Amino acid sequence: MIKTNKISDCVVFSKTKESFGGFSNMSPEFPITVGSLEFPTSEHFYQSMKYVDHPTVQREIFGEKNPMLMKNKQKKYKSLIRSDWEEVKGIIMDSTIHLKLVCNWIKFGNLLLESGNKTIVELSKRDPYWGMILVKGSDTTLEGENQLGEILMNLRSKLWINETRSELRSWNPEPNLRLSFGGWDLNIVKVDQRFLEVGERSFHYLMDKHLPPSSTLGLAA
Repeated sequence: MIKTNKISDCVVFSKTKESFGGFSNMSPEFPITVGSLEFPTSEHFYQSMKYVDHPTVQREIFGEKNPMLMKNKQKKYKSLIRSDWEEVKGIIMDSTIHLKLVCNWIKFGNLLLESGNKTIVELSKRDPYWGMILVKGSDTTLEGENQLGEILMNLRSKLWINETRSELRSWNPEPNLRLSFGGWDLNIVKVDQRFLEVGERSFHYLMDKHLPPSSTLGLAA
């Protein structure tokens, strides 16, 4: 569904070095670790899941540390993308961002809560599906589906509530998504116990700081 938003009502990001640039999947500040594998960015993880039937392609993606170069290089393998990709890509993105939080519990959790109750938007020049683009002739109004922003806001809303926050502390890949690397299924990832207490103190500080009403937390309908 196409939405419109005023930039002034949003937390907008387009480059990784901006204040909220960590929301970008290209950000090297939030690597993803699954077992002995450390993906340089969440974009590396997401793109790798396109090629679960082709471990050689996955390893090439994994080996290119620069996320933009990696994304461009994998385009030559378009014909090898898993056949169900269009059906599962949204769920896999959701899973990827959840994993990004689990692997960077305090830092990424803090970033989510620092966005308060504003709409989170990736400002794009040409992708109104994951992000939003400027309305033609305007420099203040955005339009698009904002799928990535919706995922981020849903995660943020769950951080605000004790019960759902505790559910976020582990990432357990759904078998039907076939999340694997190098021919091996990926296993459960949990937040390191050392970070839980510090995370709670930090999260509660930020929640007290922003304290938005429940109707504006980005809770899914």
